[in-house]
Amino acid sequence: MDVTNAVGNSITTNLGDLEIVKFLGKGKSGYSYLAQNSEHQYVLKLMHYEPCAYYSFGDANKVELEVSAYKNLENSGIKIPKLLDVNIENNYLIKEYIDGNLVTELIVDDSLPDLCIEQVCGMSKALKLLGLNIDYFPDNFVLSNGILYYVDYEHNPYDEKWDLANWGLYYWANTKGMKAYKETKDPTQINECANSGVPIKLPFANTVNSWLRTYC
Repeated sequence: MDVTNAVGNSITTNLGDLEIVKFLGKGKSGYSYLAQNSEHQYVLKLMHYEPCAYYSFGDANKVELEVSAYKNLENSGIKIPKLLDVNIENNYLIKEYIDGNLVTELIVDDSLPDLCIEQVCGMSKALKLLGLNIDYFPDNFVLSNGILYYVDYEHNPYDEKWDLANWGLYYWANTKGMKAYKETKDPTQINECANSGVPIKLPFANTVNSWLRTYC
């Protein structure tokens, strides 16, 4: 199966045969799809090994890394989808599907509610106490029935440079840039330069600082 274009394929899993019906997004480690049977919908994550200019997974198996990360976050107190099936040999995992609004879409529509900022700040505080950063890019968050979920499992040792206050919130504040990025896939709409992974900050400093004073 071509992990970059899996819609229309079927896959046999421990949850039964699933039809892959929709592309959800691509991250540093995999392509995520909506998959379903007659009763349930799931997120199927098919791992890739494409290089990332500003991040390295080393030689580790990405499925095993995600399982380990899930176990850590499961006890962190933040809201995450349940991990339902793992297949190391075939390089995929299946997660609970959280039905809701992707935070990126809320940003693009200029309709991001303050409760999202309040809740992601709460996540950040809890994780910092555990010495962890998660990937605060807005594609990794879904708002469902007023509750914010982190729908990825990736986390790293805490580093102030990559935390919510100094990194993530600048993407959440950049409405026009996120819209342009989604339309063009041009990372310079949201980053200082194409391969830096560092967000544009100066135009959004006042907004971010206001959020930090109020919620973080």
